[in-house]
Amino acid sequence: MIMLAACAGASKVPPPAPATAPPPSATQAPSATQAPGPISPVDNPRDLTTMARRPCDLLTASQATGFQLDLPADQLTGLHGTLRCKWTTTTGPAQEIVRMLDVSLSVNNTAFEDAYSRDRGLPFFQVINIAGYPALVIMVNAKLPICTVKVKVAEQQSVSMDYEDKTLNKDPQQSCEIGKRVAAAVLTNVPAKS
Repeated sequence: MIMLAACAGASKVPPPAPATAPPPSATQAPSATQAPGPISPVDNPRDLTTMARRPCDLLTASQATGFQLDLPADQLTGLHGTLRCKWTTTTGPAQEIVRMLDVSLSVNNTAFEDAYSRDRGLPFFQVINIAGYPALVIMVNAKLPICTVKVKVAEQQSVSMDYEDKTLNKDPQQSCEIGKRVAAAVLTNVPAKS
């Protein structure tokens, strides 16, 4: 099991076994160029329903500033009346956004599995574990520093983090490494399912 291995910075994730082989072990995660393995089950489910009306509590103020995100976050309306939370970092007199994190929750639906089925053909797609939870790491365009990390925390419950950092234009995949660390931080704030 990978326990926050992605949090160590720019560490590389080992490649999986080929798609025709048995599923990769919990210590393996696919590279961007190889076919992903199946989604592992959630052994210690967490409960996002308690966070559905307060998504900005998914990161503490200390965690947000640790990721160089400005406070306060903005709570916004997401899909189907759900709430999401957006942190930004701006610079200069024009207040140009240089860093952004948008977190949304999916409760009582198959958003995680749908993303797995839909996004597998994208230029950058990984199936990994973050703190023992199945996660998808997705870049629609591997040349842009925009990465989506989706973590399944229970059956029909997942959290999605879109992370963008324009300071990483020369190393866009680094946005995924930071996105994985953000996801690990978010998990610490989601209560266990009772």
